[in-house]
Amino acid sequence: MNKDYCILLFSYNRPSHLKRVVISLENYKVNNLYVILDGPKNNKDKLVQKEIITNVLGENKIKIKLIKRKKNIGLAKSIYTALDNFSKKYKKIIVLEDDCIPRKEFFSFIKKSFYLSLKDDGIAAICGYQLPQLHNKNLSKLKILKLKHFIPWGWAIKSKNWQYFRKNFKKVNLNYDKKDLPSNLKKILKKSKNNEKNIWSKNFVLFNYINKKFYLFPDKSLIKNIGFDGSGVNSKITDIFYTKYFKSKKISNEIIEKKKIIYKQEQDLSKLVDYYY
Repeated sequence: MNKDYCILLFSYNRPSHLKRVVISLENYKVNNLYVILDGPKNNKDKLVQKEIITNVLGENKIKIKLIKRKKNIGLAKSIYTALDNFSKKYKKIIVLEDDCIPRKEFFSFIKKSFYLSLKDDGIAAICGYQLPQLHNKNLSKLKILKLKHFIPWGWAIKSKNWQYFRKNFKKVNLNYDKKDLPSNLKKILKKSKNNEKNIWSKNFVLFNYINKKFYLFPDKSLIKNIGFDGSGVNSKITDIFYTKYFKSKKISNEIIEKKKIIYKQEQDLSKLVDYYY
């Protein structure tokens, strides 16, 4: 990773989860790593965050810059605020949360995908997690898929794409005719109605869907999500998203776009959305 990149790692009150992510990052030559620690809600949170600062961030082998919020603003606002600020300083942003452990090839995949997306203005962002149903066990080559729906578990975006979204999403009809939306997006909108769920990605996915934007995915999961243990705000206890890691020898130099894979992702997400939102 060069100076054009930054990594934003969002955390709140899960020191054991965050520690596992930080340890995994020690295996890679990462620069410009920022931990965004949302403010505490109560005295218990204050004690937990003291543990995070002392025992997690204070005992590691990589350079971490801590941004600690005084007040709790929630994940949605925390992500929006951080990306708004860092998109002015860096050209590319990688986003992790404290339950998303990057596997080998994650950063190489992100770098290659950024390069390939230079030739395609229709790519909104890059996602590192892949559903078990589309998780390829082929060891020879990691393929890059062009898919229609966003999964926010280890992802990356060009700053200009984020800024474009922030500048223009209010100009788009976000009350898009729901009958034209796929069922997984309908469910997300329903769950976020009246702030029932703190879903930061609602406007992002809807904006990109209306504008016919796509996302790049690996054909196997390069993120291990450890948040489905009851500790997450929006997720249930389940192992349905578990994927076993298989190392690939190289990464493809082309983007694969197939209607049957796009359709399968859409159908699978529709069945699984209740687990993670």
